[in-house]
Amino acid sequence: MRDMPRHQDTAEPIPDIAQSPEDFRPLHNACFQNPYPFYKMLRDGYPIYRLANGIYCVSRYEDIAAVSKNTDLFSSTYQGAIAGLRPGQIIVDLGKKQQRLADLGLIPGNVLALSDPPIHTSERKVAHKGLNSRFVKTLDGMVEALCQSMMDEFIDSGEVEFMQAFAWRLPMRVIIRLLGFPEDDYEKVKAWCVHGITTQSGIATHRELMVAQAELIAFVRYCWEQFLEAKRRPRDDLSAIFVEAVNDPDNVMTEAAAVSAMFQLLIAGSDSSATSMSNALKMLIENPDIYAELCADMSKLPDFIEEVFRLESAFQGHFRWVKQDTQLHGVELPAGSRLFLMWASGNRDERVFENPDAIKLDRANGKKHLTFGHGVHACIGRELARSEIRIVLREFLRRTENLRINGSAPFQASMFAHTLVRLPIAFDRRPLV
Repeated sequence: MRDMPRHQDTAEPIPDIAQSPEDFRPLHNACFQNPYPFYKMLRDGYPIYRLANGIYCVSRYEDIAAVSKNTDLFSSTYQGAIAGLRPGQIIVDLGKKQQRLADLGLIPGNVLALSDPPIHTSERKVAHKGLNSRFVKTLDGMVEALCQSMMDEFIDSGEVEFMQAFAWRLPMRVIIRLLGFPEDDYEKVKAWCVHGITTQSGIATHRELMVAQAELIAFVRYCWEQFLEAKRRPRDDLSAIFVEAVNDPDNVMTEAAAVSAMFQLLIAGSDSSATSMSNALKMLIENPDIYAELCADMSKLPDFIEEVFRLESAFQGHFRWVKQDTQLHGVELPAGSRLFLMWASGNRDERVFENPDAIKLDRANGKKHLTFGHGVHACIGRELARSEIRIVLREFLRRTENLRINGSAPFQASMFAHTLVRLPIAFDRRPLV
């Protein structure tokens, strides 16, 4: 089994208390192991802070929500140009060049989370048709059976490296099945998805970006092959919904947009669920009182999962760019400025969440977190993620006991994703009654 691409670990110490914005050094992996003191410092003293690469960090909950809602002023398009923009480049010019390549089907285009209304509204309706909450409920049996069969592979050994053996695989196998893609293609699709996340990391070198972008061209070509196959041989799956939209003369979705949408669903669906799933298991092990409470009453699992989403957001934030000169907190933001909306910082904003660093299963506003975005760009796959994680945690609570972390579990270095490199765990098999 081939391992997925991953970042190197580091032994560099992490400051417990951030004294200045410079304490957060994006090129040093250690800063990503515990970024939350830095986020608090930004919220308290630098709510709009400009990083050395020119990107402005927006760290308070209400500011993030306001920017997310104002799609006329703050654009979601041209995401491929935002993180890697070089000095002297203009985001609109570079974005338009990339869009011309996307229109030719060579690279992914601006769809769903990467598009603005009114086009976004039409695209969202198409994707939501295949991932609405009613449909997701019908998948519980399939996800449960897949989870149990995957656990059967390691349950007798008493240990597993959860990221590689399970967390990456289950969500990806689910989304591949939903799209009707060959399940045997899992490893190469997952590797491509990791390259997609690299382009948004905010710290990738020029060489790393070029390698990732080259890999994404191959990924888009693969998605085209799968889309055209679904078009040639009609079937009942999520790909068929996109084929139907393209064939509808009243729908604005083009073939290139449909392929880009499938591409985006694969990347977002695989990474966010895998990241949150592993973070949930890690938090469960690290909080024995919560572990015992959930073992005694599994009906509290949904509340715990929302706290996992809030405290360890899979995507630490998302990018926007400014369409017209404006201000936030007195900071001038010229047209073309790039913003990083820090979901993970807003999720711990004490102005919104009482005792924000604690797990509270009875939190009144527990679902108010920003992990799935906010406004029109709220993640369409959020119910599927909730379902997958609930089922996985339930099966681990049901089939194992004495769960423990069996080695180091570092996070990857990225401004964008907060993903564990690995999560080695050990356990005892629980006798089933």
